[in-house]
Amino acid sequence: MTKNNAFLKLQFSPSLKLLTLAFSLLFSSFSLANSMLAIVDEEVITSDAIAQTLTPTATKAQKLALLNQKIDLVLQLKHIKKIGLTPKPQSIQLMLNRIAAQNKLTPKQLQASADFDIIVENVSQNLALRGLKSFVLQDVTVKLSQAEIDTAIAKNRAKDANFGKQIKIAQILVSTTKQTSKNHSKQYKETLIKQFLTKLTKQINGGIEFSSLAKLHSEDPSYANGGESDWLNPAKFPELIKQQLARLKLGQISKPFATKKGWRIIKITQQRNDSSSQFANIKSQLISSKEDIYFQDWLKKLRKNAYIEIFQHKL
Repeated sequence: MTKNNAFLKLQFSPSLKLLTLAFSLLFSSFSLANSMLAIVDEEVITSDAIAQTLTPTATKAQKLALLNQKIDLVLQLKHIKKIGLTPKPQSIQLMLNRIAAQNKLTPKQLQASADFDIIVENVSQNLALRGLKSFVLQDVTVKLSQAEIDTAIAKNRAKDANFGKQIKIAQILVSTTKQTSKNHSKQYKETLIKQFLTKLTKQINGGIEFSSLAKLHSEDPSYANGGESDWLNPAKFPELIKQQLARLKLGQISKPFATKKGWRIIKITQQRNDSSSQFANIKSQLISSKEDIYFQDWLKKLRKNAYIEIFQHKL
């Protein structure tokens, strides 16, 4: 049952639970009562609960949306407690290790931080919420119609002219040459490297195999395969590489260009249309979208069966 009254009339409370809540509110501080935004069953949500995510210019509608998110979170956490869902310690540790790595810290350094307890609490909560969604969806079988798949594919084709396109590239990466030394300026070193790569390009155009020169001179890990890559999606290349590829025809070698790891020359060795990987991604996205809808419907039922009181005049 959801109510949006401007004021909660405790004397008309329908249950013993609300009567107990009334007594607890009488003994709470006056400032807490003033900041009370909602009641979810026996739990009080105050303005502090959404204060950190609010902007100074937030509208009443935005505040209400944040409050509803908090209400949904409270209900999910209550259900998690009800069904006894707890993340495994090894799962928590794995997430903490990832957080440490992302922040260039060791696990011990992360543990020594002042906010470690809060981080652990947030990680545990997020894992529990994921577990709840998996629990709710465990018996759900999502079926996709061919029409849904075809529509999604058509939308993707309209957005991406290279949809389904795959290419193989070959490259030679050079960051130093025999002619460069520590005493040379950066600009002079780059000039020597560009000249060296230009020389290699002339040799390739003169009949020497690209792969042979890549094996001899390239510093990229692909040198072992003659500089050639596996089949790749052109859209997933870094922007700098994409710009170079856009100028090339099949088999044409680029001019030397600078990257973070050094100077390169590249060429497109093969290209094909194979949408199988994109089709799999599209199907996965459609299934995920339908699962999200199912979970949101489940959450609406959870709200419907809870006692929720929102004080909109305090937003």
